[in-house]
Amino acid sequence: MVNQTSITPAKRIVVVGAGGNIGSHLVPHLARMPNAGHVTLIDRDVYEAKNLSSQDISPGDVGKRKVGVQARRMRRINHELQAEAIFDAVERVPLGKLKADVILACLDSRIARQHVSQFAWRLGVPLIDSGVEPTSLLARVNVYVPGPESPCLECAWDDRDYEALEQTYPCAGFVSNAAATNAPSGLGALAASLQAIECQKLLSGQFESVAVSKQVLIDAAHHRHYVTAFRRNPNCRFDHEVWRIRSLGFFPSEITLGQLLARFNNGANGATSLSLDGKPFVPRLTCVTCESTRSTWRLGCSLTENQTRCTACGHPMIAAGFDLTERLTAESVPPNVLARPLANLGLRRGDVFGIGKDDRVDHYEVAVDREDARPRELKRVKGRVRHRRPQPRLCAVQSHASKK
Repeated sequence: MVNQTSITPAKRIVVVGAGGNIGSHLVPHLARMPNAGHVTLIDRDVYEAKNLSSQDISPGDVGKRKVGVQARRMRRINHELQAEAIFDAVERVPLGKLKADVILACLDSRIARQHVSQFAWRLGVPLIDSGVEPTSLLARVNVYVPGPESPCLECAWDDRDYEALEQTYPCAGFVSNAAATNAPSGLGALAASLQAIECQKLLSGQFESVAVSKQVLIDAAHHRHYVTAFRRNPNCRFDHEVWRIRSLGFFPSEITLGQLLARFNNGANGATSLSLDGKPFVPRLTCVTCESTRSTWRLGCSLTENQTRCTACGHPMIAAGFDLTERLTAESVPPNVLARPLANLGLRRGDVFGIGKDDRVDHYEVAVDREDARPRELKRVKGRVRHRRPQPRLCAVQSHASKK
């Protein structure tokens, strides 16, 4: 067990790709960090027998969720550590779940790395991205600290990098699939060690020695070490905007779409709209076999397998390209959809949405727990107490990184 007494305040860490070639070696390092207090592990995969040769697991872990295995492992090493396991693709996870002091990416998918980079920027959270190249025995880490003039992951990309992005499809749940690197276990362990060292320096306040806006690369085949600095690319396709995210003060079950849109309708020209960056809504599903349709009006990333099953023939239903919409307005949705709570539209606790008009969009996070939500007002009716939903309260909230 790691003793955290008289140590710097406990830090929050998010690990994306927590169970793979790098992540499985990284987890025990994080569990032993004296200033780690809460670690969120995100991975959508299950361990297979073929992972035994490249990942830090045992035969008994085969068939189990990677995040579950690694979370239990962290608790065995340090029972004071809070380890949260999220079994899902990072593209589907509520953005608020990634609020932390640092995000560690251990991904082999290019588009997943792009998403994590953009999420880190929106939240203003430092990102340490790791990777390996097994053919040449290369291990690397890149460190990014969000800011308008700071380089991001995409600043080093050209047209070929964007063309190489894996495609995502509605029928695949709006997530990508990338081929595994099949890197040797030792190479993943090397990248994990580099990542853990940069993380420890960042969390302990040794900022002058952190490789900010740099790549540290080890060429294990030739025993060489390289450090490359990055600069902000003025032609970068990403806008580098760090959002100011406020708390909505309500759980998604406590306010309807119509109430929310009305709250932010200031009477100016244009329609007030609700959107979640990179997460389209699905108004309608179509069966791939019998072509029957069903009205849904939910976030595509929130749809479950049962919700995309045709009730007529039992086959899968998909959202065609023309059945997707990025924004919801009072004018674009049916009245019965306006009357639905945000939860029935697929919004979850921790989701961050944009609301406003073309000239100004503000960002709010759906309440995660009761401390984030306004306590319900109580009204006595015929001798009994009844809960009454108050009007939305809007209060500023900072990300963990911005408090530092």
